[in-house]
Amino acid sequence: MAELTRHQLGGLLLSALRDRGLGVRDLFEGRQEPLSWFFRVLAYDQSELDILESGALDTLHAPSAMVELAVDEMALGLINIGTEGLATYLAQPSSDVPGGDPLELDGEVMLGCVHIDVAPPVLWLDERESNPSRNDALASRLTRVAQEVGAVSDTVEVHIEGALDPGGGWNDPRESVRPAGVAVHFTFDIPLVGTGKRELAEVFTRVAEAAADAVEALRSVFRGDSE
Repeated sequence: MAELTRHQLGGLLLSALRDRGLGVRDLFEGRQEPLSWFFRVLAYDQSELDILESGALDTLHAPSAMVELAVDEMALGLINIGTEGLATYLAQPSSDVPGGDPLELDGEVMLGCVHIDVAPPVLWLDERESNPSRNDALASRLTRVAQEVGAVSDTVEVHIEGALDPGGGWNDPRESVRPAGVAVHFTFDIPLVGTGKRELAEVFTRVAEAAADAVEALRSVFRGDSE
């Protein structure tokens, strides 16, 4: 009987998001390549989702967090069967060869990773009047969000799509460039060696905290940008 399944992984992630006050509207799963499985959810503040589902709103104009768990299914299988189980698949396990080394899992191999993209609703960008100084201020605020919230993650990036055009671009006072897309991206690595349910729960807790904190930080960024 497998100790970890894809269903359990998805359940642990959803539980962590719920514990941090995030609800999900959409759930997707599938394969990106033969041995890579992904589970993806779009998360919002649960209180805002409750308002939407009550029928009081037709469209939710609030920051969202796209959370994707990508899992190497070969690594997931190795966690469950261990090196002894793997040896049963080999014609001549190295431990049976005189002087050979026993099988050992590589500590640098990842079970998978979690990606988070936190973005404002399109309406906030469409309604935003841009100029170079406001663009610079927005970029600075987003960078601070990434640095502060992303301290618990393995990778942090700020994406501003459509910020540069064939003309003068972002800082040219003659141009009025409005970002077509904004997102703050975080990645959390999940090692193969030493990962069990407890370690996964700890990773997913950090994921949920980052997602919830980034949603609120992004709300503050755009609230301050409009003042």
